[in-house]
Amino acid sequence: MSRTKVTAYIPAFNVARFLPGCVESLLTQTLTPAEILVIDDGSADNSAEIACRYPEVKLIRHDRNRGLAAARNTAFRSAECDLVASLDADCVAEPSWLANLAEHMQDSQVAGVGGFLQEGIQVSLADRWRAAHMPQEWGPELIRNPKFLFGCNNIFRKSAVLDVGGYDESMRTNGEDCDLYRRLRAKNWQFIYDPAARATHRRSDTVRSILENYWRWWKSGVNAYSGGISLRSVLGHALFVHLRYSFMETVSHDIAARRIALLPLDFALLCYLPFRDFRLWLDSRLNSPQ
Repeated sequence: MSRTKVTAYIPAFNVARFLPGCVESLLTQTLTPAEILVIDDGSADNSAEIACRYPEVKLIRHDRNRGLAAARNTAFRSAECDLVASLDADCVAEPSWLANLAEHMQDSQVAGVGGFLQEGIQVSLADRWRAAHMPQEWGPELIRNPKFLFGCNNIFRKSAVLDVGGYDESMRTNGEDCDLYRRLRAKNWQFIYDPAARATHRRSDTVRSILENYWRWWKSGVNAYSGGISLRSVLGHALFVHLRYSFMETVSHDIAARRIALLPLDFALLCYLPFRDFRLWLDSRLNSPQ
């Protein structure tokens, strides 16, 4: 393991408040990264200046905001090593995180390994709702070939990722991890989820931001409108998806777990998801050629 060389990267967009903790957690890994890249995706804050404070960090800047998928592609194209690990800027990795991920990459059939992300901030109602309904982990047991690997903390083979064309940049900030996973699985690559590779999420949400993020998760994760959006599809999703699944599942889970305080957000979700679908349809109409 001591000879394993890994490039670690952090995609960064207006993350100045989080970046020092993220970088410093990579600097204290038991498996030292061969290089650490910060991909600044057109930040308007001082994220780039903060990255430059660390002599171990190589900063790569986009001249404009191109989205998370583009930042990931830049990291893979720039990485010196074939093993490339990703840690989101609002996460802090435990010291053994990278070593636990990299250990599985000794199997030449494995293209990627994902770790466990625990929610470190659960102060507000929105934070507690995120922890209950938007987990970025698959539980306490090691799994071979989970549903997908979350983008927040993982390791991939650069050669495998580039072979399938990298991340789909048209997806920008959501769903790019699921899409890459599907294409790699179609090439018969294997994957591991190892909860021993642990990181902590330091994000804090408002009611508005959590509802918007959940809608983006849903829209991208299920590829909801890949064939085009119509008013009929918006109504269909409202009745047969958002009501039957998104709303009923969150309510039933919260009642079963006695998370009664989260129920108002469950009802807000039932209103917000169809509203955002309708906005998406309206925007498509306004922007369509006449």
